[in-house]
Parts: sequence; structure tokens; C-alpha cells
Amino acid sequence: MSNKIPQPQKGLSGGQYKPLTDTQVLQIHQASLTILNRTGVKVEEPQALELFESSGANVDGNRVRIPSALIEETLDKALSRVVLAGRDPKNDLILEGSRVHIGTGGAALQVIDLETEKIRQATLKDAADMARIVDALDNIHFYLLPIYPTDIPEESVEISKYYAALANTTKHVQAGAYTIQGIRDVIEMSERIMGSAAALRERPIVSFITSWMVSPLMFATDVTTLMIEVCRQGMPVVLSSAPMAGSTSPVTLAGTLAQLNAEQLAGLTLTQMVNPGTPVLIGPIPATADMRTGSYLGGSVELGLCNAAITQMAHFYKVPIYNSAGMTESKLPDIQAGIEKTQSIIQVALAGGNFIHHAAGMLEDMSTIAYEQFVIDNDMLGMAMRAVRGIEVNDETLALDAIDRVGPGNHYLMDEHTMKYLRTEHLFPSKVINRQGRDEWENDGSKDARTRAQEIARDILEKHQPMPINADVDDWIQKHFASTLILSGGPTS
Repeated sequence: MSNKIPQPQKGLSGGQYKPLTDTQVLQIHQASLTILNRTGVKVEEPQALELFESSGANVDGNRVRIPSALIEETLDKALSRVVLAGRDPKNDLILEGSRVHIGTGGAALQVIDLETEKIRQATLKDAADMARIVDALDNIHFYLLPIYPTDIPEESVEISKYYAALANTTKHVQAGAYTIQGIRDVIEMSERIMGSAAALRERPIVSFITSWMVSPLMFATDVTTLMIEVCRQGMPVVLSSAPMAGSTSPVTLAGTLAQLNAEQLAGLTLTQMVNPGTPVLIGPIPATADMRTGSYLGGSVELGLCNAAITQMAHFYKVPIYNSAGMTESKLPDIQAGIEKTQSIIQVALAGGNFIHHAAGMLEDMSTIAYEQFVIDNDMLGMAMRAVRGIEVNDETLALDAIDRVGPGNHYLMDEHTMKYLRTEHLFPSKVINRQGRDEWENDGSKDARTRAQEIARDILEKHQPMPINADVDDWIQKHFASTLILSGGPTS
């Protein structure tokens, strides 16, 4: 009998939850093709315009109308399987089908300080420290840099934040792209870490987000240029667009999905024109606007519903998807945060989202990060992945021999079947989820979940040491990028 505690699970197959019928998926697909062929998209980036025109799109000034045949050609070229590697191969992510991976996200400018509980500006040290927190938490599968460091010059941001992340976690690192030179520097650094350019392309330990679409239906010129550069480099790229129903997309959820899907198909088409076979994650992030104020609503139930639905569209096209769940309007790690985060995470994970970001650490509609929230969310994500795993039904799990052996009126506590399966069948959350009796809980200080999470976060920062970058490589990086690289002040710096 085995009492081995199971390893954290990622890449489990979702798809159990389908808010759209097969007929509705086809309706949205056809509506998107109509939008692209009739309404078109606005494109001002010269390289993109030239590529669209030479590939057979109808280009009228800055308006580009894309025929359905060109979309079909694109879908034939696009990869159905994308690998996002970690420095440690055990943290590699295989994005295909309905395999589920969940992690961090955002570019928040402020942080709830772990010691003072006061709001302050995000710093480069936060990028490093949060990477260490994520490195130690098993149910957070990747590290999408959740903050933008406000304490360093703009020209140092890309190389410094990627270095701070890579030096403090062995999980895959992803962040936004801001400059051509920054992209090239990060790739050169990553090539050195992996040993060669070919090794990095085979197992890319970094990837880039390009928020290239200004909804509705307009390519952002500067970011489109960055997207083209990432494609030419043969590195994984995310096509992020995030319209708000009622503001930058139709108020109806179906209309938002049709427009957003069209935006993604247009972006995907451009990537394959630049470099056929470029590893792409479509990045549709449907959300809603507060119709009273026009502001973004990250914690709405409709966000989870729409992100689950757009996941079905990705499965229909057989392309990997980056989308969103786990956001909240709450300003603190409180009951509201728990409610809003959990409902969207469960929906999108069960739908089979491949790369679900924003899921850990995020508060206040992507504007704030709390260290303890990573720890709380780690438990919630473990529960979500247990739900994705589902119920295994076979001769062993049906337990007919155990039922016969125990018989009427007895118990299963010490039965060999219980001993064999108790650690694999049931999830055992960390210390944040408290299952003590009241007397024991009171004797331990009557701590709520936030307090326990803060203690765990402090303990990780004090004790956890991630696998370091090779010393010779690290020395080369620090010398080669000395003019722009700023060290975080963390333990690896």
C-alpha cells in the first residue's frame, strides 16, 4: 500500500463545462468571419498593412477586410501545441487541447505591503520576491510578472524584471513587451541561460505578451511592431485583447464574443504571415463594464462565463488559449475576494483554459497585488484543479471488495483500500484552509486565513531558496547588460 502524497497536478484535461452549445460555437465563428470580411479591422502599422495586402486581404487605406479563406489558411498553419518551459523541466507547460494551467498575471503598479498592510508603489524587489513566493507554491504553475516596477528607469524595466524573475523561480516566466531592444535583450539573456539559441526555441523559458488590439477592431501600431519582432524571433507570443461588454464591445455577451473572436483571428492571421508556425497563444479576455460608471469589472460572474465560452472557441480552432480568471473588485484579501475569484476560476478551469492568468495574487481589478493573496489563492487553485481532475471510476475505485470486506454497520477508517487511496483521492490544502476544531483553533491564536497566509508568505521569503542560475552564466549576464540591468536586492542578486 502506498501512502505517498501525490505531486501537484497541472495539465489536467478540462472541458467538462461548456456554456455554449456546438451550434452556438458555429454561430459565433460565422459571425466573426462576417465581421472580418464586412467591417474589417483598422491597421496603421506599415509592415502589417503590407503583409495583409500581399496575402490577399482587401486593404482600403487603413481598413483591412480579411476574407474567410485567409482565416482558414491561418488556422491550418497555427500550432495546436505550444510548450512553455521552466528552467527546471518539471515545470514545463504543454499547452494543447483542454489541458489546464493556472498562474499569476497583471502589471499592477501598487502592492499591499506584507508587514505594514499599507498600499505602496510596486518595486523591482517585489518582482523578485513574488517570484520566490510563486516558486514555493505548488498550485501556481507559471510566473507572469504581476507588477510593473516603478522604481527603475523605463529603459531598464524589461531586462531587469525578467532577470529578477528568472533568478528567483524555475517556473515559466512571461511578461509584457515594451521595446524592440528590450525583447532582444531578454531573448539574448535567455539564450545564454539555456545554452544556445536553438535550445531556447526548443524549450522557451520566457514568452511575451503583446496587447496589440485596441478594442473595438483596431491594431495598436507600436505594439503590433513589437508583436512582429517576437514572431520573427520565433518566440512564443500572446495576443492579448480585453474588450468590455457595453463599452468597447457590444453589451450582449454573444456580441462581445463575436467581436473578440474576430479580433483574435485577425491577430493570429498576422502572426502566421510574419512567420508561419510561430508559437502563438490567442489571448481573448472578455470582460464587462459597470454600466453605472463605465469602469472595468474583473469580479463579475459574466467574466467567468465569457472566458469559459471563449475557451470553447479556442478548442474549436485547436489553438492554445491564454485567458483570465481569478480577478476581483475587492481591495483586500477578504470574503468578497474569495467569492469573486473562486467563481471565475472554477468556470474557466472546468472549461479547459490552457493558460489562465490573473488567477493568483490579484486584487482591485488588476491594480493591486498582495503577497498573502498568492498563498490563499494557491489553496483555491488546488481545489479548482481537483475539480478539473474529476472522479475516476474503475474496478478499484468502485471499491466492491472493500464494501464486501467491511460489511454492514462497520467503518472504513483502517481498511487497506482507505490506506491506499486516501492521499490521492482527497485534496489536503495547506495551512491557510483551517480544518481544526474550534478549541484547537483558539489555542493556536484564533487566526483567520489572511493572518495564516501572511505568516506562510513571510516564512517562504525567509527560507525558500530557488534553484540559482549557473554562476558563470549569471556573471556573464550581469556584465553583458551592466548598462541597463538593475539588480533587485534580493538573495540571488
